[in-house]
Amino acid sequence: MSNHLHLVLQGPELDALGRPLRWFMTQTAKTFHRLRRRRGHFWERRYRACLVEDDRYALAALRYLDRNSVRAGLVDDPTTYPWSSCAAYALGAPNRQITFHPSYLALSPYPKVRQRHYHTLLLPNPDPRLDARDPGWTSQRAVGSTAFLTRHLPRRARRRSVSVPPHIQILGA
Repeated sequence: MSNHLHLVLQGPELDALGRPLRWFMTQTAKTFHRLRRRRGHFWERRYRACLVEDDRYALAALRYLDRNSVRAGLVDDPTTYPWSSCAAYALGAPNRQITFHPSYLALSPYPKVRQRHYHTLLLPNPDPRLDARDPGWTSQRAVGSTAFLTRHLPRRARRRSVSVPPHIQILGA
């Protein structure tokens, strides 16, 4: 996206990504300002993480992020957006900067089958509400089932889980 970025990362433990991402954001801002001889804010907001329950929700997160460019009206097909990992996941386009998420790898041991499954996940949902912007992905601290949210969030922070399109439940590992 032109004004923000999303990363889907898997850490070895809860809160393991905060320090490296703070470093990344600091170094990015310093480099940008040094190269352009500027000062001031670079990032609009701070780093924010969202804990994801399992493969099904991780695939839903990948799908949600890859369809972001379609929701924004930038492209009709998410695999054509150049600033996304979507073409690598759905088409097998080479990209050395991407390490495939384990949830994606669990779709099949065969790359072409994985790509076909992921490409199917990207298809527009017959229910347009399931493809609309879902604030749960951008405002919640965790996404998953009620039991998962009960285990990982204090009572005041629990909200509904995000909408996971039905076909992700079928294909998810």
